[in-house]
Amino acid sequence: MAGDGNGDAAAPAEVTDLLARIEMAEPAEVPMLVQLLARTPELQQAQGANALRAARALSVHGGPQMFSIAGELAARAHRDGVPGAGTVFAECADKMSLLSGRPQQFGTVVTTHLGDLVLAPVDGSVDDDSRARMGLPTLDQRRTEIDRRNRELARERAADGGLPPGQRMCRVWRDPSPEFLTAQLAAHPEGCWADGDELTLACRSDAVGLLPGPVIELPMWRVGAEDGNGRSNGTDGSHGDLWALSVRIERLSEAVIGYGFWPLDDGGGLLGGQRGPVPHRFRGPDAPAEVPSHPDDELRGLTQTHTLDSTSLRTRRTITVYLPPNHSPAERLPVLYATDGGMIGPYIRRLDAGVANETVPRFVLVAAHSAPMGGYGNERAMEYLPGFDNDRFDRHQRFFVEELSAWAEQSFGVSDDRSQRGVFGASDGGGHALAVGHMHRDKYGHAMAYSTGMPPNEQMNWNAAEAPFVHLCAGTLEGGFHQATEAWAAWLHFAKSPHDWTERVCGHDLIQWIEELPRAVTRAWG
Repeated sequence: MAGDGNGDAAAPAEVTDLLARIEMAEPAEVPMLVQLLARTPELQQAQGANALRAARALSVHGGPQMFSIAGELAARAHRDGVPGAGTVFAECADKMSLLSGRPQQFGTVVTTHLGDLVLAPVDGSVDDDSRARMGLPTLDQRRTEIDRRNRELARERAADGGLPPGQRMCRVWRDPSPEFLTAQLAAHPEGCWADGDELTLACRSDAVGLLPGPVIELPMWRVGAEDGNGRSNGTDGSHGDLWALSVRIERLSEAVIGYGFWPLDDGGGLLGGQRGPVPHRFRGPDAPAEVPSHPDDELRGLTQTHTLDSTSLRTRRTITVYLPPNHSPAERLPVLYATDGGMIGPYIRRLDAGVANETVPRFVLVAAHSAPMGGYGNERAMEYLPGFDNDRFDRHQRFFVEELSAWAEQSFGVSDDRSQRGVFGASDGGGHALAVGHMHRDKYGHAMAYSTGMPPNEQMNWNAAEAPFVHLCAGTLEGGFHQATEAWAAWLHFAKSPHDWTERVCGHDLIQWIEELPRAVTRAWG
């Protein structure tokens, strides 16, 4: 019989019995009963309310592999006019989309980021009328509710003190007044100040939203706009809405955090999909001392750009080289081979200052640029990390280990002695430095690997007697990159393999890498 809005009579007795047992069972028994339900052939005959009951059980307790079956049952119940069935169908459809790497359609899935609730990406294929037919709120209503709840949570954290379990940073909110923020901005024109373990970022802007990237990637909140005060002129003549974000950070006094105020679009994404500049920096009173830097037009040494024809890569690759002051090929200086040469400028400015004041030994830096953007997939990861594309990785290894070093030795007279040769990289480049250091340990005496996202492989044959000295660095605020790098530190410790592990209070941010590299070079060859 067709569904009458209840559908109990239409369901086979075995299905009805299992649903009742699931709804009455102790939590530990539910997963087993749900597996039995999923394997019951008569489940496909369930209609109406029983179809919805089964869909809920499968979607909540059955795991990702059950979303498809649950969605089909919920759709059947929705066609039968059962209240709430459209919502369950939408939830299943959204979860399946996200699991396959696509944005959700209906906007039912909310995730968390640094303790904030976040609406998972929505593809825009479903309008608000369709959502209403499924019993769902509009996207604007959804976002408003998420924002309301986030403010409640942030106020609770501000009042309670401390950090949520397992977190090293979270948003707090003390409902600052426009007058307070205006006065603070006058005292702190770069828009950043600390109070105990709380850091506040604030600015004026006409943007529809702001993100203080790259470390504290939580959207800022508009202050005072509802009473007309947010867009008042500042004492310095600035204008626009007032925006603020306060976060509690573990060991804030040790932190070094770069930040810029990046505009967002109406959907909460970065305007134009582009990350912005990082012109400002917060440095706590107990943070590592700032490393001296030379401007590009005041370098004592020499920076050169070359193009190398690579047989292995079957293309040309740009190389940036740094030579210390009064360099001569006859010196046979130590050499550091690096990835991501297109971003090497900030490193060179600090290394050059160290060489000039004799806190960093004379050495040569040879930095190969990464694959150009616009190719197929993440070509940088394909070249740097084993396991993504074995052919691309192997060809890049031959280029980096054989062709690049042969060219540098011939062109600049750098040392070919293992103890005087090192490899450096950060992020995916850090994974590359560890892979090269392990696979070609007869060629490199030092591997400087910062913020790698690649943890050690338990099957790796790491021989401490033959291994390079590994220089590790990562920030407490960079999530999985810190975890993977810390795992390397533990691995090397238990293997009794020579290494140095530096943990800084910062995020996945260039500042820690450019300040730690001069120290590693000095540690290696000073």
